[in-house]
Amino acid sequence: MFPLYDENRPSTRPYVNYALIIINVGVFLYFFIQGTLDDAISTFGAIPGDIIALRIERLWTLLTSMFMHADITHILGNMVYLWVFGDNIEDAIGHFRYLIFYLFGGLAASFTHIASVIFTLPSLGPYWGYISLETPAVGASGAISAVLGAYLLLYPRARIRTIVFYIFIQIVRVPAYYYLGFWFLYQLMMGMVSLTGISSGVAFWAHIGGFAAGFLAVKPFGAKPKRRGETVPTEKPVTPLYVSPYVRTPFVDVLVEEEKVRIIAELPGVEERDINLAISNWDLVISAEHGNIRYYRRVELPTMVIPKAEEPIYNNGVLTFTLQRSI
Repeated sequence: MFPLYDENRPSTRPYVNYALIIINVGVFLYFFIQGTLDDAISTFGAIPGDIIALRIERLWTLLTSMFMHADITHILGNMVYLWVFGDNIEDAIGHFRYLIFYLFGGLAASFTHIASVIFTLPSLGPYWGYISLETPAVGASGAISAVLGAYLLLYPRARIRTIVFYIFIQIVRVPAYYYLGFWFLYQLMMGMVSLTGISSGVAFWAHIGGFAAGFLAVKPFGAKPKRRGETVPTEKPVTPLYVSPYVRTPFVDVLVEEEKVRIIAELPGVEERDINLAISNWDLVISAEHGNIRYYRRVELPTMVIPKAEEPIYNNGVLTFTLQRSI
């Protein structure tokens, strides 16, 4: 699975997130084009042995290592995750605090990685594929993992558009708690394997430490998830094949509020007893039939709800009702 974008749009411009992406890509391209990427990784990467020995002249690499990447696939994967999930966290905690939170997550990830290396010292050796105290760690994935942990806590039911490679390539909508939950379990599983001394070249414990730090710290950073009470555009309705071509598609507005979702549907020409509602946690179907007038529309909801219509009012051809958000 690979994320494409989330359906949880921020209410402010994520300038800091944009800047972080630009800096990461710019640094990578600068060294990659010059052909000095390997030397730069040795210079700017965080070497566990240097950090453990408290070499003052090398402690700054804990910060510079967050902006270094080993290859194109490394930076591409990291920047996609930062693009998809970072904007909402910046929206929730503010621009400056988001920058501090990002750097804090990266530091927590680095220290967790170093601790995992120390733990595996008895099984280390000068062999290919084994972890070493002199192997530099680079990448933004630790800081980005903190962003993922924060996202899981703040927006567990937000839908993630995900591309799935399984027999056929397809795009599916999955809740954040499902996507990020399985992502974390995979990191944890591979992290346990890495404690045996076998390494795949991925600092899984940096991901685990960053994720945990972000999950625990985002609230103390003053996170306030923003839910806007504005009209949310709905997708084009799907009409079943068996429905007459003369069925009308009613106009429907969906208003997301702090604790409720308000539905407004225009169904002129029918009576209240003619209207049928079929509601699930993530969508609803509005249908009605009166004489030669027939309506049908399926609407995907932008947030999870309790499937029970409340406060229904039908007046002058307009139906309104509310659904309680399932938080």
